[in-house]
Amino acid sequence: MKALARLKRARGQLDGLIKMLEDDKYCGDIITQLLALRGALNGIAPLVVESHLITCGEKSLTSKDESKKRKFIKDIVNVCDLSSR
Repeated sequence: MKALARLKRARGQLDGLIKMLEDDKYCGDIITQLLALRGALNGIAPLVVESHLITCGEKSLTSKDESKKRKFIKDIVNVCDLSSR
């Protein structure tokens, strides 16, 4: 899964940042790495949403259980709302 690989890479970046702070590295370099980590994390959410739509969306939206459909749609709307903040 692409999202898992990216999260593991982000974890490595975070570990690197912690080491940079512990070693009192140059602040400009730390900020650059923080921004890179933020970008990496921002790129993970769309991958998870895409996977969710493909795997869970089809099951939920074709279900005869209307409450499952409504819950799935509400979940996606909530994710969209959170991502716009």
